[in-house]
Amino acid sequence: MPIVTMAVAFGVKEIDQYHLHLVQLLNRTYDDFREGTYLSKHAIDELIDYAASRLAWEERHMTSLSYPGLAEHKSEHDFFTASILQIQTKYKHDANSSVETIWLLCNWVTHHIREADAILACFIDAQHASDKSKGCKAADLVAG
Repeated sequence: MPIVTMAVAFGVKEIDQYHLHLVQLLNRTYDDFREGTYLSKHAIDELIDYAASRLAWEERHMTSLSYPGLAEHKSEHDFFTASILQIQTKYKHDANSSVETIWLLCNWVTHHIREADAILACFIDAQHASDKSKGCKAADLVAG
């Protein structure tokens, strides 16, 4: 399941680095699954760390910029975090959580990152542009 990493890069260094890390984790999990290896505790720990540190950082950044979509964006983060914690609980009782984890990560990459984070990246770009009218159009990113 190759994923084009540029599809999750928006030019916001801190966010792009963590998107790339998440895509790498997804690819590793998928490759392991194809080879018959179940999801590892290490992979789950990485996901929990990602949710705890990166999503909190992103939310603080959105707050500092007065991002108008913060509430909706945060609710998606909360859902993702709850889903990871469910996988962790399930893993403790049944180590075969790979398919569920792959589905969760694919969904997160294709929907949240490529849509919600794309809109956020446009907002950040517009906030940092010297001429605010030169910011990218979020609708163009989501459609593309």
